[in-house]
Amino acid sequence: MNILRRLNNPVLFNEWKMRMRSGRSPWMIFSYLLILGGITLFYIFLETDGGTYYNPNDTRELFMMLSILQLGMIVFVVPGLTSGAISGERERQTLSILLTTNVSATRLILGKWLSSLSFMTFLVFATIPLYAIVFLYGGISPVQVVKVFGFYLITMFGIGSIGVLLSTLIKRTGISTVVTYAIVFGYSIGTMVLAEIIREFIRYQRRMGNLPSSTNSDWTDIIYSLNPLFAILHIFEEGPTNNVGLRYGTWFPAIDPFWYYVIFFGMVTVVCLLLAIYAIHPVRPRLFRAARKEK
Repeated sequence: MNILRRLNNPVLFNEWKMRMRSGRSPWMIFSYLLILGGITLFYIFLETDGGTYYNPNDTRELFMMLSILQLGMIVFVVPGLTSGAISGERERQTLSILLTTNVSATRLILGKWLSSLSFMTFLVFATIPLYAIVFLYGGISPVQVVKVFGFYLITMFGIGSIGVLLSTLIKRTGISTVVTYAIVFGYSIGTMVLAEIIREFIRYQRRMGNLPSSTNSDWTDIIYSLNPLFAILHIFEEGPTNNVGLRYGTWFPAIDPFWYYVIFFGMVTVVCLLLAIYAIHPVRPRLFRAARKEK
């Protein structure tokens, strides 16, 4: 009972009621499942050439295609859902009212963060029957299915926390949305470009004889592991990070690159939420106040 009382968040429950009672929510779910289901059936139709035989070996490619489509949808939709969580309340002039209630800053931030991601999470898990149809043909292990949905959750949490933080720091929803999209897409493209630059630099140093040929590009592999696209490809043993965990050891422990991604985005989530909780206070405590007084 004590745990349920602690989890009782009026902001979260109110957002859930308002969102799920909206007439647009069922249509959004129906449209999303219709589009993904249509793509799945159309792909199977193309692979069978309109016949009745489907090669189970093509299931892996279909599963990868569905997973990457879902990832693209998450990266595109989550910033728009979370970047107006706090700034929207400020524009409606209701944020000051919320701050004067018994709802703490922690509950307010967590409630807005979870409520913004709840509908997206519902959409993602509503596609499990589509994945089950693909999984029925074989070619995909249960561990890969669990990793894919865990990957979706940690990615949504990380991107959503960035959106909530920027929504807290920036007063206008339009500006915070643009900045959130810029950071998310800049990070996705920037990690890819940075990894390629480091890899080419190491190859150049090897050709010049400045580095031995056995030098491992640990930093390149780590940066690739932190990129959402390459991280999800690694789940299917594809991409530049395939089996690179066995080569780590110079700078990083030899673990699955998937867990590097989970740890990094978990840290991003915690840091961004803590900063948002600190920034939303009307009167923020001054840092190093005691040290200044002593001086």
